[in-house]
Amino acid sequence: MRLKTATAVAHGLRRHPVVLLNTLLLVALGVAVYWRLSVPAFASTAVSVPADLFMQSVATEDGALGWQQLCPALQSQLPRDVLEQQTAMQRANAAQQGVTLTIQHVGDRPRPAGGQVRTYVATAKAADGSVGQKTYVVTTQPSGCVESVQ
Repeated sequence: MRLKTATAVAHGLRRHPVVLLNTLLLVALGVAVYWRLSVPAFASTAVSVPADLFMQSVATEDGALGWQQLCPALQSQLPRDVLEQQTAMQRANAAQQGVTLTIQHVGDRPRPAGGQVRTYVATAKAADGSVGQKTYVVTTQPSGCVESVQ
């Protein structure tokens, strides 16, 4: 029974090439949809990138997390406790004013000697509905640590 059905389908597809083409396109579409839905959106960045963690620390105003992402040269210039105190004050001010901050990674480029230049857009939303945006460019060393933020 199965052989007769398979033979009939194969015969019909040979007689109607448009049906064959549509069948192949539907199978390809199904595979693409399955692949897209089954692979996490950021599978290539499953391991957190220090620059992303640094920008997350900006959004959440977590000075300790941000400081850990800095390169040793920057860490020696900016003591951890100073950064944590500054972020605690900013967190209190933002909460009092009803400001929320979101960060979106918009692109990155490799540096010739290693590391990356990563670009982010920060969006601040105030309780009164006003919105402001700022672009940040984060430069990392080959090790991944944050070398500079502009």
